Amino acid sequence: KNAERMKRELDTMGFDTGHSETPIIPVILGDDKLTFEFVKRLRGRGVFSNAAVSPAVPKGRALIRTSYMATHTSEHLDRVLSGFRYVGKQLGVL
Repeated sequence: KNAERMKRELDTMGFDTGHSETPIIPVILGDDKLTFEFVKRLRGRGVFSNAAVSPAVPKGRALIRTSYMATHTSEHLDRVLSGFRYVGKQLGVL
């Protein structure tokens, strides 16, 4: 349920989450530097995520790797969504 909610909410915000059907949801940003800056700003807001950039992913497909568990509370998920919304607007992604 948590992963389904997060994918739905991130998609609704306008992020590209690809076709993930697992608790690991990528947020595809494309640019390596943008992805690193996004992850840094998320951490500043208390949200931990991992950057995946080339050569780990194809060039131009840099992404933020997020993952969710059944033990995440609604408050945890709200914090993540708030962070993505805030940073996405700051960096002109949204």
